[in-house]
Amino acid sequence: MSFSFKEFSPDSISTNQRELVTAPLWSNSQTALTAVFTSSAQSSNEKRYFYEVYNSQSNLQGAESQFSIAFGHINGSGSGTGSYGQNLLDYPTKAIYSQYKQLLLNASETLFKFSNDETTDYIYVININRSRYKDRMDTSTWQLNLAKLTSPGTLESPTSVISLIDDSGNSSTELASQGGRVYNVVSGSIANGVKTGDATPYGLFYPDYGVIVLNGKALDASASFYTENNPSNGVYTQDNTKRFFTSISGAIASNPSSFGFKANTSEILHSTYYFARLQNNEFNYSSNPTFYSGSSNVLKWPSMYENPRTYVTTVGLYDDSQNLLAVAKLNKSVAKTFDKELVIKIKIDY
Repeated sequence: MSFSFKEFSPDSISTNQRELVTAPLWSNSQTALTAVFTSSAQSSNEKRYFYEVYNSQSNLQGAESQFSIAFGHINGSGSGTGSYGQNLLDYPTKAIYSQYKQLLLNASETLFKFSNDETTDYIYVININRSRYKDRMDTSTWQLNLAKLTSPGTLESPTSVISLIDDSGNSSTELASQGGRVYNVVSGSIANGVKTGDATPYGLFYPDYGVIVLNGKALDASASFYTENNPSNGVYTQDNTKRFFTSISGAIASNPSSFGFKANTSEILHSTYYFARLQNNEFNYSSNPTFYSGSSNVLKWPSMYENPRTYVTTVGLYDDSQNLLAVAKLNKSVAKTFDKELVIKIKIDY
């Protein structure tokens, strides 16, 4: 049979297939950030609200933003008001707390509540750059390491580090909120799982938003953050976000291979499979003009009469009006003869 089109039978189409695909989160397909940098190009006023964190010095070629960090307080404590002494009723930490409360919490909730029902007035936030992940951050594959600080906001000597992960391995911990799925942030590591005996409520993880909210009280108690929660004043001297960056970068610098910020992204691919079935008596001839000789379309070589041989390289998918919709190419040509049948599996992701 020399036809060029063949209709798919219903049993040759498999729809609504789902596949979880994971990939490294960071730029250049890196699973771990082994160095982090702030940007000198970011204005001092912007840094009152958040710090943008890069994978290399921001003025170098290839530098890309990986995530931002911020400190929030429900009443605006821990930040100066106004701009360099001007009292403009500008409370950056209050704006940050309110922003993430509205983004992640249900309307009836006014404070972030953690695994032991502890609430807190102040939080530290990591917000992964949206271009870094696809559908969501992957669960159970990220590890954040924090170095303990001194009262002035410098690193302890020698450096002491705590490691944090999510508890998504325990299916009973998945919660639902306005921010989608949410898991607890707990002490532990990717390699060894949740650390037993440590019930500290470190925070909440929102994989669908790429956001990690950390409990300020827990970080003060377990990582000696010494959070500055003084009432706002007209002089910008309190910089808890800088303390947060010092803790993250200090942990990484102490042992980049062990304490790099590890994370993956994941997405659900929806697929439809088409099975192009070429029976032994089908597609053994070609419509290519070089297959024939003369105006009467006689086969060019006598051997083709009884033993034609074609090579399948491409499958086109058409609608009922024979409009080409998609093309699937084989990685190498496949011979087709009367004594050979083929099944070509075509996958369309969306």
